[in-house]
Amino acid sequence: MATLAPRQAGFVCRSCRKVLASNLNRRQLVSLANITSKPGALPKSHRYASLLARNRNTPTAEPSVSEKVSSPQSQSFKTLDPVNIPPELSLQAFNPAAGLKQLKDDISHLTSQDVAAPTEEVMAIILRCYQFANCIVFGTSTGPNEVTEKPGEDLSQAVLRDLAEDRDLSKDGPVFVPDREMSAAFRENAAETIAELSYALLRDPKVYISEEVLQVYVRIQCLLGRPQYLPEIFHLYAHKKLPNQNAKPVTYSNPWPKMPKYAIPFDLAEAALESAILSKNLPLALAIIDTTVATPAFQANKILRRATLPGLFVTGTPLAAYAGADWVSNWQNTMDVEMAKYTAVAGAVAYIGTLTTIGFVAVTTANDQMVRVVWRPGTGLAHRWIKEEERAFFDRLALAWGFQEKHRWGEEEGEDWHRLRDECGMRDMILDKTDLMEGMQ
Repeated sequence: MATLAPRQAGFVCRSCRKVLASNLNRRQLVSLANITSKPGALPKSHRYASLLARNRNTPTAEPSVSEKVSSPQSQSFKTLDPVNIPPELSLQAFNPAAGLKQLKDDISHLTSQDVAAPTEEVMAIILRCYQFANCIVFGTSTGPNEVTEKPGEDLSQAVLRDLAEDRDLSKDGPVFVPDREMSAAFRENAAETIAELSYALLRDPKVYISEEVLQVYVRIQCLLGRPQYLPEIFHLYAHKKLPNQNAKPVTYSNPWPKMPKYAIPFDLAEAALESAILSKNLPLALAIIDTTVATPAFQANKILRRATLPGLFVTGTPLAAYAGADWVSNWQNTMDVEMAKYTAVAGAVAYIGTLTTIGFVAVTTANDQMVRVVWRPGTGLAHRWIKEEERAFFDRLALAWGFQEKHRWGEEEGEDWHRLRDECGMRDMILDKTDLMEGMQ
């Protein structure tokens, strides 16, 4: 059976093998798999299913060839893709050429109207693009089977268990190869066509990019090995003008790009970066970093999620200390009540404030996770904490572009390496700090 080039068809599985080989923890392993395993990646309900069935007029036919997919790439990806696909996308063969033409016509019809595109129709079309992508890569319309979760087990643990068990994929049921029309040349051309169609759909001014649509879109481009179509859509996710669904002709409103809701989910950013690394495209990887973890929206989202509760605790500490001191001061007779109250308040605030400061310094100065990219001395602690994901992504780039042998670190040369070093310097980071390198301590 003809297949796509390995780099385009199987980047996720190769990445997971690389992660497994390095014995990383579970959270790190699932970071890349989340794009295909996160339950929220596709809508949990099937509210798009009926619309998808109405819009899909693809001629169907019985499969002419039925066989098991036995390549390591397909088998590895099969264990990583628990997708809640609507029933209308059930496993079946179809005429890929006719289906692709129908998909083009539907996208052209949707984007040619003078009203905002309904979110349900956009989601239905992007799901069909995902169906074609799976068919091109795996020879099946729905992709690999789901990962089964046991009671009390989260999704990351289920993915790891399925990988570790090395289960017999021949028992998971047949995978259909549509027909002999799916030659290697056809798959290559179809992959590029689907990538361009989905990209053009989301770039259209009348199409609103919801998080659900973005999740499926990133899955499509990473599955097809086309990460070059991701940075612009990441940028448009926060900056694209919002179409008014009730106006005809369509009108637009300006978004506020710094709002936390416009942050690119971290799992999508990780998958996009890994795809760019495997394509050995440093400018693309830098563009992905700039449009994901380096955006003000991502930083605001991080502050909202991880600093709100500690901030409320710190803010409420003086009030709680005052109330407690007021109560305690009435149960002593060694000094004036008011003096005792304010003495207790000062002691409580000093004690809690000291512990909080020590904890903040400990969290923001932790450096065990740093390998080749570290913070420049004098960088503010708050700045370090807010931009830690950005530094971690540059660390990944340094490990991917540099020598694998640790004793050769620091010997790298070339245009890409010098650009990577300059980018780190402009972001208050140091690539290969001399006194931290092997033999230079």
